[in-house]
Amino acid sequence: MTNFYYTIFITKKFKLMRPKALMLSCFLLFSMFAFSQELKPEEGTQQNNSNGGDQVYQEQRSYETKQTQRNHEWGFYFGPSWSFPKGGIPELKTELTYDNERTRARTGFDFGLKFNFFLNNNWSVDFNAQFKSAGQKVQYSGYWHELGYSEENVNFTESILYFNFPVYANYYLTENIYVKGGIYGSAILSAQRREGNVFSDYSDVGNLYKGGDFGVSAGIGAAMNVFFLEWRYYRGLVDITFDDDKLYNQSVQLICGFKFGG
Repeated sequence: MTNFYYTIFITKKFKLMRPKALMLSCFLLFSMFAFSQELKPEEGTQQNNSNGGDQVYQEQRSYETKQTQRNHEWGFYFGPSWSFPKGGIPELKTELTYDNERTRARTGFDFGLKFNFFLNNNWSVDFNAQFKSAGQKVQYSGYWHELGYSEENVNFTESILYFNFPVYANYYLTENIYVKGGIYGSAILSAQRREGNVFSDYSDVGNLYKGGDFGVSAGIGAAMNVFFLEWRYYRGLVDITFDDDKLYNQSVQLICGFKFGG
């Protein structure tokens, strides 16, 4: 309307209110109206292009998220462990009385399987089944016998084998580094004691130990492609012997292994 009055004003001022001038005014009004209508589709097209770009961006982000989602894994592992139980060891019936007792860690070798189920990119639940060694080395010195007192050292090695079932919650600090914590249950497979050196015979002492164990475990690990490495600590929460002196399993474990499916 402003354009219309402005056109009338111009024609009055210059006294052009004739048929030709009127036709010119109508032509100008029609041209301005057509020009304004041509602008609207361009704005709508621009908005549609913007919406289409947002949709493509969201689809791309969704695709990238799916691509980085971790897959479930399984694997096998093996490695040494060092067992150093806390408490007094169960004693065999003997007529000897020792003055000194020294305990040392026993080195064993463990192996097992793991199944790692990812809840998201940061958390997973890790189920394990493994053969795990336990026990310790004990040295007695200074004892009385029927002929008197002796300072001779007597060495014993306690060797216990468990079928162990740890369950962990893993938290990934980075894509490859993670910490873990959980619980475990164990069933005893054998318990033996050896007196003397490595060439001495073992004797069965299974009657001194209970049938299983239960405790907590924690550790840290690193993974790269199909290879992984972990350091774990185990601490038993129940007395594993029938003896009056309580004994709790305790050990550390260094394992390396290979994983698949990730």
